[in-house]
Amino acid sequence: MIHEMKLNDKAFNNIKNGIKKFELRLYDDKRKNIRLGDTIIFHNLNNLDDKISVTVLALLRYPSFADLFKDIDYRLCGTANSLEEKLERVHTFYTIEQEKKYGILAIKIQLL
Repeated sequence: MIHEMKLNDKAFNNIKNGIKKFELRLYDDKRKNIRLGDTIIFHNLNNLDDKISVTVLALLRYPSFADLFKDIDYRLCGTANSLEEKLERVHTFYTIEQEKKYGILAIKIQLL
């Protein structure tokens, strides 16, 4: 199955350059459809025609970002100077209420 998602320029380029190995999302209804081996096409929010494709290597569920970062090095999920900075950054995209409601999905990806 093919899924399409949008990313800000920084996250998009981190995947494109091989820095970001995990995409983090809420485990909402849309993400419940993702399976191992699926393809995700990421569109750059600054230019929706700019896109990259990845394959899904693993799907890891966690109740919170803090729990996720106990298992996965935060530097594999994008750039940040510290774990605290990474937690602050993810909470600018997702509220703590959303995190508690849905839980978190770490999607391990590989560029195609």
